[in-house]
Amino acid sequence: MENDIIIKGDAMDKMLQRLKLVDTKGADWLFYYLDEKKDEKWVKEYPNSSYHGGGEPQLRMIKKFPWENK
Repeated sequence: MENDIIIKGDAMDKMLQRLKLVDTKGADWLFYYLDEKKDEKWVKEYPNSSYHGGGEPQLRMIKKFPWENK
């Protein structure tokens, strides 16, 4: 998606330290986080899941959690 904020590597690891895990979809390798101070929503995902070990993970800011669309 255009204009997505995506964080990888060490910056992602540092960011995860301040986020609260709110849900997981293990079968899909998706982990949903909330930044309670900034009210930002994030998903940790593995966009190259066909690679060995799921490939490099990334943290992507999202507007809504999937369950908020229902």
